Amino acid sequence: MIAFIPLFPLDIVLFPGMILPLHIFEEKYKEMIRECLRTKSLFGVLYSHEKTTEKIGCTAKVLKVIKKYDDGEIDLLTQGSQRFKIVQFDTVALHLRGWSEPYSDNDSALSPDKDEVNYLLELYRKISYLLNKKSPEAILSSPGSESLSFQIASALSLPKKIKQQVLEGRSERDRVNTLTSYFIESLPSLRQMEVAAKKAGSNGNIR
Repeated sequence: MIAFIPLFPLDIVLFPGMILPLHIFEEKYKEMIRECLRTKSLFGVLYSHEKTTEKIGCTAKVLKVIKKYDDGEIDLLTQGSQRFKIVQFDTVALHLRGWSEPYSDNDSALSPDKDEVNYLLELYRKISYLLNKKSPEAILSSPGSESLSFQIASALSLPKKIKQQVLEGRSERDRVNTLTSYFIESLPSLRQMEVAAKKAGSNGNIR
């Protein structure tokens, strides 16, 4: 089903279920948000980078208007809803719009097995601790659900190209494999950084 939706290009990858605070200050997007609030409609978030706007994104719904400013700027709390793919952009209006269609997993998509999920969760805990030096956010999704990979990708400061790759995955198994491969590749360098930080904090002597 083709739908015509307002679009918000951002330097961020939004996932279904992900909470996204926004400060709306550009006139064209203030107009867009006012219309979305009036009609209680969704808008699409697309990852925009290096003069490129991706065509696969995620719709966002407004959960709460936190603050309205005298000049029309707005603070919002939004949440990712459903993935979509842009069929064609429309640049006639002040803000970007486009014709979109739903983007979902393939009908024949396979779910990851228990061992694959458990290994990903183990890597997630290690990566999260190395990056944040604290216990990782609890994963609320059940293993095998499509939101597991989205929740893990939302929780960490990963390269946006990896996040976009996860968003575009057509099966939960593909997304789990994408994250697992990236985590395996990243672990050695993160551990080296941790060792270097400990050496710096101990005047060059590892305790």
